[in-house]
Amino acid sequence: MGASKATSIEDLRIRDDKPHLAREVVHTYQVLIAGLSWKLGMTASRFALMRLLWAADRDVGVMDLSRRLGVNAAAVTRMVQELEGERLVQRRADPKDARRNYVRLSPKGRKVFGVVHNLSHEFELSLSSVISDEERTIAIAVLAKLRTFAEELCRDQKGVKP
Repeated sequence: MGASKATSIEDLRIRDDKPHLAREVVHTYQVLIAGLSWKLGMTASRFALMRLLWAADRDVGVMDLSRRLGVNAAAVTRMVQELEGERLVQRRADPKDARRNYVRLSPKGRKVFGVVHNLSHEFELSLSSVISDEERTIAIAVLAKLRTFAEELCRDQKGVKP
């Protein structure tokens, strides 16, 4: 028997010359999210949750947050507990059903998110420095079409929107 050779990451790549749009979109997303997380000093999931609460500016149910973020309620509950421990959110139980919880940004959370929101805009401006206004407009239009296609595909397959 021959000696087995360890598989490198290069060995796992597809070896054709065709461009792969979905792969490029996913890889770009991963790199952009990593850069944004580094710039903000927080995970993308925490940023997304705080952004939803900031935009709502009211109590939002954990289940609603779960649907909007596309993650399970247990993951949202864990994030909320972490944010609550840092006094960035306030949580209250539904007086009619204690199993239901509502969350909103605390005054401290609104202040922290204001800073983070400004940093996210700085990050976006830095992205705009490497492409023209026309390329930016085209990129946004293309990505919106791809998102709409994917949402319709998911809706047709499962009956739910991602």
